Amino acid sequence: MTAAALAAERRAAAASAPPIAVEVQELRKRFPGGQPVLDGVSFAIGQGQSVALIGANGAGKSTLLRCLVRLVEPDDGAVLLFGRPLRPLGARALRRLRGTVGMVFQRHNLVPRLSVLTNVVHGAIGRSGPGAWAQALAPRAVRAEALACLDRVGLADLADRRADTLSGGQSQRVAIARALMQRPRLLLADEPAASLDPAAGSEVMTLFERLAREDGITLLFTTHAMAHALAHAKRVLGLRAGRIALDEPARPALAARLERFFA
Repeated sequence: MTAAALAAERRAAAASAPPIAVEVQELRKRFPGGQPVLDGVSFAIGQGQSVALIGANGAGKSTLLRCLVRLVEPDDGAVLLFGRPLRPLGARALRRLRGTVGMVFQRHNLVPRLSVLTNVVHGAIGRSGPGAWAQALAPRAVRAEALACLDRVGLADLADRRADTLSGGQSQRVAIARALMQRPRLLLADEPAASLDPAAGSEVMTLFERLAREDGITLLFTTHAMAHALAHAKRVLGLRAGRIALDEPARPALAARLERFFA
């Protein structure tokens, strides 16, 4: 595709663009004694979009995701979620806004000794209070919703199993169900398939894409797998040297550019 044609496509896309879910403006982060991890990162993601964030190890992908919800505090710049800037928010307002964001990590962070259902119920703590720490104390409606979330990821029959008896793919599905319990508007996934075998990884990424599409959730996931970026996202962002160095629609013709990007 020529530069003129690509520019025309971008203008057409901008004209019909959905409302903005995530807006990042000149974000910067440097850890003590190191080079800048984020050095003026700017981008915007429309509501309901599925976006892959790629980059080499150490490119700052995980730091960027954590900056989006202030789990890591940026040094400078701005993050707006659904039009609301994060920096001025106090602790209570920040917790409420985080409650609209589901996060799934490479390490699934389940409580090993608790049941699968109880782990999913934990996703409702932000709106149901401390009673959601234990399945038995959670309101009946919350337990029913947790079971429905498990059913959506295909694990309702394992609700009573201890989390530490699950396979890696099953654990990640439980983590997705827990994130769905937050009723998120935005889902952030940090290398969600990296610790899984190829078949399980593909199944998890297909599940992410389907659930986000069904619920109209904005999805931003990091990955090293070009196949996942092209198959499960509508757009690919590439992070290099602390900046966004690639921003293209996901299409098969992008594969060669992604190979050069990682090289």
